[in-house]
Amino acid sequence: MININKNNLIKYLIMFVVVTVSTRVIPTCGVLQQHAIYVGFIGASTFALIDTCYPNYVIVDGNKDNNN
Repeated sequence: MININKNNLIKYLIMFVVVTVSTRVIPTCGVLQQHAIYVGFIGASTFALIDTCYPNYVIVDGNKDNNN
């Protein structure tokens, strides 16, 4: 079964919407506006791959001695 992290899914959907809307609104080229959905998919999938391959790690060192 696939384990889906809802926080990551929300991030990817927000990225998809932002890229798609900005591609649809900003450029003056009609061809790019017609394919805004594909540009959104490329942007969101790239973000998902980078987030999956290079996630953020926080290392907490619990072995510190405060008596030194």
